[in-house]
Amino acid sequence: MTDFVTGCTHFGHANIIKLANRPFADVDEMDRTLIANWNAVVGQRDTVYHLGDFAFRGGPGEEYLKRLNGRIVRLQGNHDPNGWGADYMRVKCNKTRAVLFHYPIEEWDGWYRGAVHLHCHTHKPDFVSGKRRGNVGVDATGFTPMRLEEAVARLLE
Repeated sequence: MTDFVTGCTHFGHANIIKLANRPFADVDEMDRTLIANWNAVVGQRDTVYHLGDFAFRGGPGEEYLKRLNGRIVRLQGNHDPNGWGADYMRVKCNKTRAVLFHYPIEEWDGWYRGAVHLHCHTHKPDFVSGKRRGNVGVDATGFTPMRLEEAVARLLE
């Protein structure tokens, strides 16, 4: 059982291809690729923390959930329907606390004690977005969920 993080999949959102400069011909190709990449690394017994903006304007989000492996823990993004998931979450990875939030923030709970912050929202291609702050949106992770342990380790290097 492995924990993964991801976000800003924007399933069903055709315009995100242009807005985020995604390398897909159309929304069907994007959705197929995101689902295939997800299921290639995530097993049925794994947990995926999805940091928001799952499907465009909520879209047929439940239909996409049925096609994805793992237990999905949902956080609220600005394109998700109200009540989609938690606003903010803290998880432990080995001995490091990770703060999960849709948006990048400058300081977070545990900042002064070495905690890391994982976010999405920006659609930028760079994983490291600040000191001990990482962008786990699909645009920065090869359109594939990232192991939580790897994300935390990269921020502590």
